[in-house]
Amino acid sequence: MIRFLIVFYYLWPITMSFDLNLTTTCDHQVFRELQVLGSDRRIIRTDFPIASANTVKVYATDNLISSSFYDLVNDPNPSPASTGSKIISFKDKWKALTDYFEISYLTLKNYCTKCVGSGFLDDISYNVRGDLPVLRDEFLLMQNVEKFTITKITSNPFQSFIGTSLESLIGTKVTNPQFLITQITSEIVRALRKLQDLQSQYKQTGRPVTNGELLQSIDSVTVTQNAVDPTEYDANVVVTAVSGKTVEFTQVLKIRA
Repeated sequence: MIRFLIVFYYLWPITMSFDLNLTTTCDHQVFRELQVLGSDRRIIRTDFPIASANTVKVYATDNLISSSFYDLVNDPNPSPASTGSKIISFKDKWKALTDYFEISYLTLKNYCTKCVGSGFLDDISYNVRGDLPVLRDEFLLMQNVEKFTITKITSNPFQSFIGTSLESLIGTKVTNPQFLITQITSEIVRALRKLQDLQSQYKQTGRPVTNGELLQSIDSVTVTQNAVDPTEYDANVVVTAVSGKTVEFTQVLKIRA
């Protein structure tokens, strides 16, 4: 099961038989975060909690500083603006007044701004050989189901009929949760039926497709209000490919901040 916060992007052209793999595991890395040296010229605070001391790299005006020059210690004076539990503390006062500082480190999943706490990225990635990984069969179907569900309808000028209007629900006041659940369910089902119809048209052109990538049936779309956070709705989508194999993922829609 895949769980992710809702993200909207332009839909890629519909690709049968294979497509680039967009969903990858997030490393939660913060790269070269610009920070200011404290007034005591010894302390640097990061914007987010540091997950591991071994991942920290400190740069002064593009020059990597040896870890022997500083310690990673608990913040003695945490403030509301500082979410980090650790700070970088230089053993001696930094003497150069013109240096600027950048910090690279791994943060905790819940504070990661790249994946928004989901643990996954919907972006192009490369494998160890520098190749673009592709998806086929049921994995391709799962990605197409995801695309059709989270794409904002009308956002693609060439395929304006593809997607859902779920984005319009973000920030709205929830007065009738059951009506909202019905609306979300209807939007997802409509988008997936459009995917099924387009796949059927594509197959009729005679181009090669596999049974794994073709949507046979929409088994269930179950939308529930999160018991812990009532502003969050979880949509569990289950579909079956023509091959007979089941594809399932969970989409999270946060209605209000």
